[in-house]
Amino acid sequence: MTVFDLSGTSSLNREIVFKINTDVKNFHNVMPNYFKSLDILSDDKSGIVILEKINFLGQSVKVKTKHLVLPPNIHKVFILTGPLKGTFFIEHYEHSSSGTFISIFVNLKVNRLLKCIPFIETILRKKMSSVMLEFINCAEKYSIEHKLSAS
Repeated sequence: MTVFDLSGTSSLNREIVFKINTDVKNFHNVMPNYFKSLDILSDDKSGIVILEKINFLGQSVKVKTKHLVLPPNIHKVFILTGPLKGTFFIEHYEHSSSGTFISIFVNLKVNRLLKCIPFIETILRKKMSSVMLEFINCAEKYSIEHKLSAS
């Protein structure tokens, strides 16, 4: 198990970037190259459970995730199935002078055959960091295209 933090800054105000990044039902619209399909399995006060078909590290993978959104600034994601089963991350969104500072605490658990790949945790950490920054860019473009405001 590996624990690390990721961070980035969005030019969007916290309310908008939080709204986009926690609207899990629309991930496939914000980042279609990564999220191929999303099937909501349950949506209640305990969270949203989704069967996601994602493209990650060049592979198409189906994973079940649970998302817990705690407004105004926390999003928790738990990976329930797949090669990273048991991994969770907690996103924090804070106002900053340039928009929103986003920090993500990652508790990475690598399972199955992935453990056999040398340096897999380092590779996953770098990939997660680049995906986070790409998600910020995609969220900013999405907000412009959909004329989102903080109201």
